[in-house]
Order: sequence, then C-alpha cells, then structure tokens
Amino acid sequence: GVAGLLAGAFSMALGENTSVTTANEQLDSEVLVERRALANFPDEEEEELVTMLVNMGMSEQTARTASEEIHRDESKALNFHIVQELGIDPEEKPSPWVAAGSSFVMFAIGAIVPLIPYLLGYGSLIAGLVCGAIGLVVAGAVAARFTSKPVWWASGRQLLFGGVAIAATYAVGVVIGRVF
Repeated sequence: GVAGLLAGAFSMALGENTSVTTANEQLDSEVLVERRALANFPDEEEEELVTMLVNMGMSEQTARTASEEIHRDESKALNFHIVQELGIDPEEKPSPWVAAGSSFVMFAIGAIVPLIPYLLGYGSLIAGLVCGAIGLVVAGAVAARFTSKPVWWASGRQLLFGGVAIAATYAVGVVIGRVF
C-alpha cells in the first residue's frame, strides 16, 4: 500500500509538472507568434485592437485613441493583445514545481487514508474501505466549501466516483489475475 501511495504520488507529481510546463511552453509559443505579428504587421495589429475595443462597446474614436496609446509601448501592446485574444496573462504563469509538489502532497494525503488501519496493524479490507469512504466524504465536504455546492451533493459525488474507481481497479485486478 505504501509503495502504491508513493508510486501514485510521484506519478501524479511528474504528470502535473509536465502538464503545467507544456501549458507554459504553449503560452510562450503564442506570445512569440503575437510578438512577431506586432513587429511585422504593426498597423494590422493596431487595427485589430480597434476592432476588439469597439466590440467591447467603445466608440470607434475612443477605441482608436486607446489603441494608439496602448501601441506606444510594445510590451503593453503585446500583453494587451495576448490577454484579449487568448484570455490569459503571460505574466501570471503557474509554477510547474508548485503544481507538482501540491499534486504529490494531495495524492499522498488521499492515498494514506485507506491505509490507516493497515498502518495501525489491522489487516482488514473492510476497515480500509470504511476509512477510504470517510476520506472521500470529507474531501467532498471540503470541496463543497469552495464550490457553493451542497455538502451532501459534493460528498456523495466524491464517494460515488471513488467507489467507481475502486470497483474498476478491483475488476482489472481480477481479470489480470485470471489471465496470468
């Protein structure tokens, strides 16, 4: 169980690190595309910004004035285009290491709950399942505090999904056990 906990935690952490790093690299690539567009087609980019501002509700004259002022500073123009066109701020990229560390810790906390009976010297599968179920219900209740969903709904959903994951894992184990 502890080996599975560590394997899962490391796997989650490495996957999260890779995922966030890839997303940040994609963002960097989009910034480069926009930087080149601003350098190679400044008039078209300024006109594009006018159109965006008009679509946001500005009069054309106000949009032209704003676009001219924004485009006086290349860095601000680049950031504004990225935020408006992609809906992301390139200056606020998440850290892949923080994401990996958080994923590792959260996975380990979740995975240790069903191991509690075994770590205390009990060899009962039922006790492990009960501890796991309690952990899932508590996790759902905590999530409900941040999502404005009813506690019963979030806890029930967490318990249901955890139950499905446990059943699927058990079924795969049975099939593998029969094949090998």
